[in-house]
Amino acid sequence: MNNKRILIVDDEKLVRQMIADYLERDYEIVTEENAENALLRNDLDSFKLVISDINMPGMPGYEFLSEVKKRNPSVRTALITAYDVDDYVRMAKENGITNIIAKTVPFNFAELGTIVKGLITGDIFGLDKHMKSGYRVLKEYEIRGSADAKSVREDALKTLQAEVGSTGELRLVLDEVVTNALYHSVKDDAGNEKYREFAQVDLLPHESFTLACAIDEEKYAVFITDKQGTLTKDIVLYKIDRHIRGEGVLDDSGRGLFMSRIFADRFIVNIDPGKRTEIVIINYRTPAYHGFKPLYINEL
Repeated sequence: MNNKRILIVDDEKLVRQMIADYLERDYEIVTEENAENALLRNDLDSFKLVISDINMPGMPGYEFLSEVKKRNPSVRTALITAYDVDDYVRMAKENGITNIIAKTVPFNFAELGTIVKGLITGDIFGLDKHMKSGYRVLKEYEIRGSADAKSVREDALKTLQAEVGSTGELRLVLDEVVTNALYHSVKDDAGNEKYREFAQVDLLPHESFTLACAIDEEKYAVFITDKQGTLTKDIVLYKIDRHIRGEGVLDDSGRGLFMSRIFADRFIVNIDPGKRTEIVIINYRTPAYHGFKPLYINEL
């Protein structure tokens, strides 16, 4: 397998050529106009990454990627669509697909580059992966318990508002993701949640987590990183899908993941199992990219 080789399959010639032109500065790019032609290739096992449109004449993208995975289990895959990504979350869950790139107007090439590099290299953690050159880290915090959680949320919100003015529903998003990290990420020896939600908690040193907020010329972002790595891509997809379908209204958990995805411009989950989980919340400072929100969940 060539770690620089990428196959792009899309029936829209303009789209596949546009993506190929951008990526070919760093990778070896091959394109096909449909799944059937791609599956006839005798070099499918040479690609590190295959990106496919979801809706194409003939075989749809998710079926195509499933067939590619059968032939080359180690290949990385991503879908791309101009339609509502939420309509495909259940399909993604059933087919093990965790990255769906949205065709926005204008197309977000920087975001595409970040996602592709992460899939190719596995280098997915850190502020620098998502921020433009010259970005500033405004604040970094360590959260050691429930008392810290409340004060950090308030200070981070105040810090960002001083820089960008209105932060929309960020308060709600921060409440959810910080609560998840505090009460749901830490497990006991039996694999159960160690702390009861809304209880006063003092975390052990190895259970503390961090929050950082940063800003660049087009967006601001919040990064929450724990040292547990107990979240999984399957759990994230399951919870989001239940809430999209209205099946999770009475669920005790999962609401935070769904609400973060709804209210943030970008909601990204990176997981190194048993080691750490990173939640990335991104909001653009102006309406920059029109279209549906992508789905980005990466598990090493």
